[in-house]
Amino acid sequence: MKYRALSALAISISLVGVHAHAQDDDEDLAASPGGKPSESKKADEPPADAGKDAAKQEDAAKAKAEPRAEVSPADTSVSTAAEPASQRPPVYGKRGDWNITPYGYARLDAIEDSTQSFEDGIQPNLIARVGTYKGDHRRTIFTARDSRLGIAVGAPTFEGIKSSAVVELDFYGLTPTDARKHDSVVFGPVRIRHAYFKLETSVVDVIAGQYYDLFGWNGSFYPATVGYLGVPAQVYHRNPQLRIEKKIHLGDTEITAAVAAVRPGQRDSGVPDGEAGIKFAFNGWNGAAMAGFGRPSLSALSIGVSGLYRRFEAPAFRNQPGSLAVRTNGWGVAAQALLPVIPIKDIEHHGNALTLTGEFSTGTGIADMYTFMDGGSRFPLLPNPQKADPAFQYQANVDPGLVTFDRNSVLKTINWRAVVAGAQYYLPVGNGRIWLSGTYSRVWSDNLRDLTPFVSWGAIFTKMDYIDANLGFDITPAAVAGLSFQTVHQQFGDVTSPDPVYGTMADTSGNGKVGSIPTVPGTGGKFAGARNNRVQLSMALFF
Repeated sequence: MKYRALSALAISISLVGVHAHAQDDDEDLAASPGGKPSESKKADEPPADAGKDAAKQEDAAKAKAEPRAEVSPADTSVSTAAEPASQRPPVYGKRGDWNITPYGYARLDAIEDSTQSFEDGIQPNLIARVGTYKGDHRRTIFTARDSRLGIAVGAPTFEGIKSSAVVELDFYGLTPTDARKHDSVVFGPVRIRHAYFKLETSVVDVIAGQYYDLFGWNGSFYPATVGYLGVPAQVYHRNPQLRIEKKIHLGDTEITAAVAAVRPGQRDSGVPDGEAGIKFAFNGWNGAAMAGFGRPSLSALSIGVSGLYRRFEAPAFRNQPGSLAVRTNGWGVAAQALLPVIPIKDIEHHGNALTLTGEFSTGTGIADMYTFMDGGSRFPLLPNPQKADPAFQYQANVDPGLVTFDRNSVLKTINWRAVVAGAQYYLPVGNGRIWLSGTYSRVWSDNLRDLTPFVSWGAIFTKMDYIDANLGFDITPAAVAGLSFQTVHQQFGDVTSPDPVYGTMADTSGNGKVGSIPTVPGTGGKFAGARNNRVQLSMALFF
């Protein structure tokens, strides 16, 4: 056995020696034009100045080589065979003309809710009522899933065309329905936020990919809040799209007009959504504005107006519709404003800056523009006069909350209106390191209750009010801490239980006294509702 072991060791050493010799030969071939060995290697003894020439060639090669990440000698997981890939030539132009910039933030949110109604963000799902388990018990949330990572790429100009791209991710991807809460929070599946490229020409600019919707001029008029965007009633949405923009400069005024073909609200409508908008920005009047829990930037006084058109096509409301389809149209109009009440000259000195933001939107069949909102609306049950068991189920091909059928089985869109008002003030302390902000919003529907069967009124809300107050502190210019109080109230479709009406009448018990005796019961008349209060502490490092 010893001889066998010694023989195996000798063979291994021989193979290592042959492999090392082969590597030397490969390096020589790679270093020589045409893949042939260099002349200095062919000779038994190299010329006297061969070392100097080799040193010069090595220095020149190092000067041309692109920098690459250092690899520790102890890190055996990285193979040096992949190193030439770091020197891959660019698609066009010079490597130094390309700009690749990572950005994002790492964030922690600690949240305490008065009910068990919401996950991380306050989304417009139904609030649990008082008297239910979830409505009478609190919820604590700790999460880092709102951390983000993005890469912005700028390519060199080609024949007057500037091109760039952005890919941005967070950790709110879909999780399996049977996943444990621990897994969905701690593992946090990756999700696409943005993935688009932009072409800028002297005529028009083109955006192609997943980006903020043009409807609502998303990204330009957001309120400042520690809470998650979008806040209830805020137009806040991203979509795959093809957008064309044109910017016109008239002195300090910049006018941006845009149109876009967008992924339809209903895939099976067969027609993309159409969006259009115009925005005016006066660059001679600037303020400090922060989108959500971010970093303030120099923002011009701006006004934006935008519109949305979409089509819906659904199977007829029958047990067996066959190929019969019914159609209707949805639309929306939104107007936003950003007003620097106390302007600033530059963002480096934004202490004492005060900025207001506002938004109004109205439309029908646009609930998805308000971040997962549907108001609780669902399609009605199909008639079942034959008492079929199981009953036929309507095969909807559109997300809930956009359209439904009325009592005459006619396809109708659901109306929504919303307002959002925000204020942000940067104290003249430490050059604006401490800031205050507040937001008020309301969204309501004037036909959702009418389109919902009576038995389901308790499962919808027709109005939602939201208020928040925020205090933020910049620990460093990149590290920020914020504290927020948020309260949200919903008005449901049903009414409270009837209240008794008390009157004064003779006591019939025989003692002759007059007292307050319940007579005719009341009819209630007050819409039922529920409220959730939230305290949120957030910390983030931006890069």
